[in-house]
Amino acid sequence: MTAKLKGYSTAQRNLAHSIRRKVINNYPWQETKPDRLLSELECITSPMFFIKYQQQLISGNVKQALADYGNNNHTRRVGYATGKHHGF
Repeated sequence: MTAKLKGYSTAQRNLAHSIRRKVINNYPWQETKPDRLLSELECITSPMFFIKYQQQLISGNVKQALADYGNNNHTRRVGYATGKHHGF
């Protein structure tokens, strides 16, 4: 089941929905077994993921887009936890 996109403007959510739909419809998913990448795409609730990584996703670099997203989120969270996001 595809997760509902949360936050941001209606236009941004609509754009993210169209990107996600295009990627899901065009990517060569494994039909014989559940695909982890597809599952991850369906679970993301942030419209900005689909907007920010649109070029990678549309060009078929789904795995790299998900890896970059995870790395950026980890770096951001570490910054908040250590206070480095404010330059402390």
